[in-house]
Amino acid sequence: MLINPGKYVPVLKWKQGEQRAVEVLPHSIKERMSPLLELPPIDWDYENECPKKTIDEHILRIGETLSASWAIEAPLFMDLIYIDPNERLYNSQHPVSYVMQEARNRNINLIPVTSPDRDTAYQNEVRLAHQHDQNGICIRLKEHDFSNLEHNITNLVSNLNVGFSEVDLIIDYEYSDPENQVRTLFFLEGLLSNITLIQHFRSVILIGTSFPPDLSKIGSNSIDTIERSEWLIWKSIIQTNDLYKTIQFGDYVISNPVPFDADPRFINMSANIRYTATDKYIIFKGKSIRKTGASQYFRIAAEVVRHLEYYGASYSNGDNYINEVANQNEGPGNATSWRKAGTNHHLTVVVNELSNLILP
Repeated sequence: MLINPGKYVPVLKWKQGEQRAVEVLPHSIKERMSPLLELPPIDWDYENECPKKTIDEHILRIGETLSASWAIEAPLFMDLIYIDPNERLYNSQHPVSYVMQEARNRNINLIPVTSPDRDTAYQNEVRLAHQHDQNGICIRLKEHDFSNLEHNITNLVSNLNVGFSEVDLIIDYEYSDPENQVRTLFFLEGLLSNITLIQHFRSVILIGTSFPPDLSKIGSNSIDTIERSEWLIWKSIIQTNDLYKTIQFGDYVISNPVPFDADPRFINMSANIRYTATDKYIIFKGKSIRKTGASQYFRIAAEVVRHLEYYGASYSNGDNYINEVANQNEGPGNATSWRKAGTNHHLTVVVNELSNLILP
């Protein structure tokens, strides 16, 4: 049975690599997505023990990046979960208010994301944004919200003065080790069965990932795989009950949910290419960039191109980049360019998987 699973909801940390990955997607792919953008936390200056930027500097270009990367009518979700709740711009404006206004100025349709634990000021800005734009609201629930689930949902809907049909509900179980796939599946089925109003929401979205916090368990100069258990779990759930057939799929693309937070002076990152394939991630890993240099990406890219599960240079912008580096016409690239390539490829893969999904 060919099904229509709705739009794909990838969670994107809105940094340069992800922005550029979305920017070069064809409109035919963008139109089948509703990305959830997370404004990243302000980087920390470890030498001077202070933030590297003010909040004004941090979000100054948000409208520009949205316009350059998206530029279609389809809405985006925007979450400022990693911005300190006490932050205000120089003119005392709340960051949520600024971001929503910047999007309006560029005709970008943003749906604000909130959770039961956000402070009063944040919730007020979300309510005002909906009143102004009439785009609805997204409620994102994580593990600490799962107890008293229905109470948390109904309370927040009431406080935001919004109807259930104007709410997109996200169940975000974040990281789940692939070894716990069956346990996670049973847990989520039980959780969903306790949401008695599930059919009344505008949409229900299940988001998770099996991508680990780091690649330290993968050996140098090796090729390894990680099962995409979030994809397999979602496919199992939508077959469980007729009510679940319209639950949309989301993931964290080729990242772990926890923002990277380490002193860059002591980071010893290995060269790696993260490549999404059917039901798994393939990790092509080299050696330390600091010790071995970035030129090893020429060899690693060639390994991707020779791999049986390489999709071909014409599949996506990211695949074309990999091929160009393999042939030493580009590159060797850096962390940003490889995040762009891997993200662009992944987004294309998932949209196409969803469009061609056949279930028994």
